[in-house]
Amino acid sequence: MEKIQTSEINIDRELLAEIMRNLEQLESSTDLEGSAIVSKTGLRIASSETADIVADIYSASPATLISLGEKISTGLGQGELREIVIRGVKGYTIILVGDADNKFMLFTNCSKGYKLGYYFHKIRKSFREMEPVLKRIETRELRTS
Repeated sequence: MEKIQTSEINIDRELLAEIMRNLEQLESSTDLEGSAIVSKTGLRIASSETADIVADIYSASPATLISLGEKISTGLGQGELREIVIRGVKGYTIILVGDADNKFMLFTNCSKGYKLGYYFHKIRKSFREMEPVLKRIETRELRTS
């Protein structure tokens, strides 16, 4: 199997294709767009064709939000962080974190707030289905000096 490798991840092309299919299916069954799988350290792993936004928005920004959200959630006694919702005047950005064992997050956008409950159901279901695939991605801790 051919693998894609960076300093942080090692992923088979077949796994990547499966993740891409899941993202495309999530978007085709909803009004969600710009969906991406991002590592908790900020590396974009896969994204849908509608994710044509600047790469930094899909990488460092969510990683920073997750770090801050985890500190707030545990600091206030709310337990593990599960998701972050950002509301702008034109729509919502939803970041689904998963449990502590999951090294990835699902990042997506929508413009229809009246369907948020439906979107959360679809996003959570899609992420649960992707988790076994995500756990097969080889990751390495980056060393800082």
